[in-house]
Amino acid sequence: MPEGHRAESVDTARKLPDLLGPLLDGVAESVIVRAPSGHVLLWNKASEALYGYSREAMLGRHLHDSLNAHHPTTLERLEQHLLEQGHWEGELKRTLASGEDRRIEVRWTVQRGPEGQPVAVIEYGRDITRLSDAELETRLQAHRYRNLFQAMAAAFWELDFSEVRKMLAGLAHAGVKDFRAWFEAHPEFIDSAIAVTRVVDVNDKTVMLFGNGRREDLVGGTVAPFWPRESRDVYAESLLASIHRLPSLSRETRLSTLDGRLIDALFTVCWPSGHHGRGTVLVGVIDISDRVAAEREVRTSELRYRNLFQAMSTALFQIDTSRQRELSASLAARGIEDIAAYVDSEPEFLVIYMDAMRVGDVNEAAVRIMGAKDRSELIGQPVTRFWPRSSYPVVRRSLVASFRQDVTFEEETLNCRLDGSEFNTLFTLNASPELRARNMVLVGLTDITERVAAQKALRQLQSEFAHASRLSMLGELTASIAHEVNQPLAAIATNGAAGARWLSRREPDLDEVRAINANMVSDAKRAADIIARIRAMASNKASERQRLSPNTVVEEAVRFLHHELLAHEVDLRLELAEDLPAIEADRVQLQQIVVNLALNAMQEMKRAGCPSPRLHLATLACDDGLRFEMEDSGPGIPLEHQERLFQSFFTTKANGLGMGLSICRTIIEAHCGRIWAENVANGGARFIFTLPFARTPSRPG
Repeated sequence: MPEGHRAESVDTARKLPDLLGPLLDGVAESVIVRAPSGHVLLWNKASEALYGYSREAMLGRHLHDSLNAHHPTTLERLEQHLLEQGHWEGELKRTLASGEDRRIEVRWTVQRGPEGQPVAVIEYGRDITRLSDAELETRLQAHRYRNLFQAMAAAFWELDFSEVRKMLAGLAHAGVKDFRAWFEAHPEFIDSAIAVTRVVDVNDKTVMLFGNGRREDLVGGTVAPFWPRESRDVYAESLLASIHRLPSLSRETRLSTLDGRLIDALFTVCWPSGHHGRGTVLVGVIDISDRVAAEREVRTSELRYRNLFQAMSTALFQIDTSRQRELSASLAARGIEDIAAYVDSEPEFLVIYMDAMRVGDVNEAAVRIMGAKDRSELIGQPVTRFWPRSSYPVVRRSLVASFRQDVTFEEETLNCRLDGSEFNTLFTLNASPELRARNMVLVGLTDITERVAAQKALRQLQSEFAHASRLSMLGELTASIAHEVNQPLAAIATNGAAGARWLSRREPDLDEVRAINANMVSDAKRAADIIARIRAMASNKASERQRLSPNTVVEEAVRFLHHELLAHEVDLRLELAEDLPAIEADRVQLQQIVVNLALNAMQEMKRAGCPSPRLHLATLACDDGLRFEMEDSGPGIPLEHQERLFQSFFTTKANGLGMGLSICRTIIEAHCGRIWAENVANGGARFIFTLPFARTPSRPG
């Protein structure tokens, strides 16, 4: 504090006895003025009579020490409360000059200087030692009320309503019957009533919420600064409640603070029993700004969700899962944890589960995709209506995912329109914790009928390309095929001639003839096997997957290449891992890949003029399942070709179509595998593909 102000405050305190003494001596109640330090500055005549100490004896002495003051709460805490709040009232035990203890009811108020610093404390005191039991009970109830009034977390106002009652009585005397209509027709009356409603008292919460920290800025004034025009109707409602003698009225409204800030509030006015007709009312105000803001944000969020829900081009279904949760709770109570096993053993449960899930809401896209006239045709329907039995396995998997508390589930499936027609969809389910808490999940259906048809056409086209590629490849193997077939046919012819000679002898050697006949049968079977393999390779039948031995597929493919390997003088080395698990694949398609890669390698090595062409084929197990490697000793892959190697119609051959490697990639990816190529460090190229093993490992047939 600046020295000038401090000096001024001290000077004011010193002059208090001279300024107030004569005035306060005429007051019947004990009035004591003390410095913030506790030393007495003023002691009126009523204080002399009450305590037995003269003014001269008490001036300058410490008040609490001189009167041996006591309180259940320490005096230090009372003084701290006084400085923080600016006032305190309660009961103290004090000792008179005669040594007698008395119960003194006191009220303390802090007087502050220009900068808010405390300069004095004024005390009003009254001896309540000899009050009657009835008076003490009344004072106790008042004290309890005062403590409750101050301790409540809500802002409480005690308002003087007497002038307003006179105004209402005047209206009644003037013959007004319909007060509501009169208030609506004369809004200025409400303004006038607000202007004469005075604040008698407030609690500390009110000072914090509405004031600027000073109780005196609220008490004694009117409520007009706190009632914005937008809330005048609530004040009018409180007048009507008073007229109709209602015990209380509560409304949500907006009130204003002294600094003009608007707050959302729960306003409650009450007239306790016996208070009707008296001058004061009690008003409670709870600040609900945070709650209102949260509710506003929720409404805004829900509006955004609703707008997005309706605007989405995906068909959206809001599914009510409250009954489904009851079923889940029932299963849990029975100790059923493996829902998949339970559904498999009790298949009818799946239908019960689907019937329990009802459509709560849909967007316009859902109305269109389901062929409905409007939303009402879909809302309330069980989801069973939209699922053909062929798609129940998808529902089962989504049910298992739901019991695992998975947030999302997605799968391609078939759904039903209202007319029963089926169509291909991408089924998506969202079960976020927020949605589950509201007993709902969100389902999206995307019509993928055209995409599925396009994929089917693409697969057919790829199959035809693969077939054409196989025929082209067989054309390249014509010499090998002719050689393979000619060998057993020539052997049959030779054995037939030999058999005829043995039979034309005078004494035919039947044992020799039988042996020759067995050889002929074996050669015929070998020729038939060769032709069967060629027919399988040349056929255009649908892909047929089965459990296969990876090594058997490679060995069968090598048989096709036998003559080509000899013709190109290629040194072939097989390195096939033992005890490999089975794969689930199309035999002909995998043979096509191995043969295609081997032919490409042999042709490149011949074109490059490799002096000692080598081909190394290997199978082994890896993290991805089966790994197949084919390595040659050719010139390798030019860097500029590596990125385009598996693209359709890319070729380095003069008469090539550029479809072979592209088809290889398509086949491998259709088998959930991967294919790539790389150069070998010491020269040559290496082609690699991986395929997953069959789900249940077993020895292939």
